[in-house]
Amino acid sequence: MPANTIVLGDGNPSFEVTTDIQTWLDTHSKADIALVSEFPQLFTTVPALHRHSLTDRDTLWIKLRMVRAVGNKASWTLNIPLPYLDAVTVFQRNGPDGWTEQTAGDHFAQSGWSKKGLYPEFELHPPAGVPQDVYLRVRNYQHLSLPLRIATAPTRESQRLLEMALQGLMLGTLLALAMLSAVRYAEHGSWADILASTYGLLVLMAVAQTNGVLNVFVWAQLPLWGNYASSVIPMIAVGAGLLFIRNLYALSTHYHRYDVFLGRTAWLTMASVLSLAVVDRASADKFCTLAMTFAITVGLAATVLSWRGNSSIWRWLILAYVPQYAGLMWLMAESLGLAPTVWEMRYLTSVSASLSVPILLYALSHVTHDRKELEMRANHLPTQDALTGLLTPQAFHQQLEHAYERIVSNREPMALVLVHVINHEPIRQSLGDAVAEQCLLRAVVKLHRILRDIDPAGRVDTAHFAILLEGVPHRQALTERMVQLIASGLIPLPGLTPPVTLQFQAACVLLHENPVAPEEALGHLHALLATMSAHTRRPIRFLDAVPTQAAPLQDEVTPA
Repeated sequence: MPANTIVLGDGNPSFEVTTDIQTWLDTHSKADIALVSEFPQLFTTVPALHRHSLTDRDTLWIKLRMVRAVGNKASWTLNIPLPYLDAVTVFQRNGPDGWTEQTAGDHFAQSGWSKKGLYPEFELHPPAGVPQDVYLRVRNYQHLSLPLRIATAPTRESQRLLEMALQGLMLGTLLALAMLSAVRYAEHGSWADILASTYGLLVLMAVAQTNGVLNVFVWAQLPLWGNYASSVIPMIAVGAGLLFIRNLYALSTHYHRYDVFLGRTAWLTMASVLSLAVVDRASADKFCTLAMTFAITVGLAATVLSWRGNSSIWRWLILAYVPQYAGLMWLMAESLGLAPTVWEMRYLTSVSASLSVPILLYALSHVTHDRKELEMRANHLPTQDALTGLLTPQAFHQQLEHAYERIVSNREPMALVLVHVINHEPIRQSLGDAVAEQCLLRAVVKLHRILRDIDPAGRVDTAHFAILLEGVPHRQALTERMVQLIASGLIPLPGLTPPVTLQFQAACVLLHENPVAPEEALGHLHALLATMSAHTRRPIRFLDAVPTQAAPLQDEVTPA
């Protein structure tokens, strides 16, 4: 059997051609299959993944010698996993002088392909036991290496289903994340969410175009659009990615000049696709490749700056960008002829680009949460105590007035309690101001344990805290909460030597039973606390209602 003959047998249902192949580059694109098959001396032997220097005026001819093993009855297929390949035609013998042709490539509508799919695929019909030459005519606007994969029809169908399922899962996840960002924009009105949604959609389109999905489902009857989309969409996605990272990290805070430079690079990267309308396709593609290489390097530098600036999301930026950067740089090196062709790298780069979307969306949610927290703190500064975060006296008094109105109108059960940390001053004198402030903060923590989210609490004096408890119907329920507070104060505070406990006293009033006016309520409770000694056995006291006297009756008849 001649050397480099490809044997199709049962022992190897799927493989990639690794033996040497015979090729001829027709620089005038004038030869046809009759001429090529008649002059085998035109061909030279090269490695299977040899890089061929093609232009849009050249035609590459490849000759593969195949033989089906005796007894093998399987149907065989040949596929070339390059969705961006312009045109390829497979010629096989059909009788002594005839040839069958099968055509595919993004220069043709899907209806003109021999088998619709993400990339060119053809059926093979070699006779059993007799070597046969199969010719491939390849046209492409730039140089390329041609991976040739051969598989039996059932094996290939399983591969196709797996590819479609995995890509459907990946693209569906990207679409869901993009829609989630759009929903977040509708809810919060943040332009960062619109940018995130746009970025997610562009990554989805770039991944789908790079892997041939859009050529099948969108550009099926528009091959020219699909051909140019392979160059346009990735460039726009890279530019949008730079804008998204710029917004996410807020570079202008620490690196204003680089922020401006990054923004201009992003827009120029997207504008570079206009070169396709000015110069020939090969030159424009090289220019876009260099622009993309520069852009993703600038983006990587931005992630390094986020690390140097101690950004809270620098880890997520590095995790999202570095794998994507490595994959894109490899593809760029392949495109420029600086690295060997590894067709699987397209899938790895697609996965890394897809994973960057949820990672960056998580980073965005983290940044958004931090920014909203800062806004809330800034908005609450006039109404919150600087040390404890509780309401100021004025803000608490407003809450008390609103509660009093509800009590008078609806007779809602409501309790007002004034809590005093009676050993705060001794702690300050003996252990200093820092420890005293720490004790107040611990007191606030213990207060929150007996409060619900809807119960207002305020700091009305140095060591006095006022709280409103809704839904407390009687004294027993309120007493139980106060006992819980007082008992928690007797637990020594962690980290302090000597051990320090907090001694609470509470003056209480059930406003629905004793509706004291808001302007007088806290004053009465202060007065009640003032009557309690530091060592009292009754640290919980209730404000009794002021007894009323019966008004004298007037005589029904006025004496004469």
